[in-house]
Amino acid sequence: MTERICVAKHCNGQVKSTKARRPLRLIYYEACLEKGDAIKREKYLKTGMGKRYLRNRLMGYLGKL
Repeated sequence: MTERICVAKHCNGQVKSTKARRPLRLIYYEACLEKGDAIKREKYLKTGMGKRYLRNRLMGYLGKL
């Protein structure tokens, strides 16, 4: 599945985990060559350290919101 289709499914409410949190706006994107790598990265980003990494990475952008 391509990235655009995945994002469109989230925005259209076709994904159970994000359906109730619409409208969505994509503010950060990472690409992986292997699905296994993407799953590991997503699991990491959901940990405390991963959330801290994202918060620091997006600090300038999030401050503008």
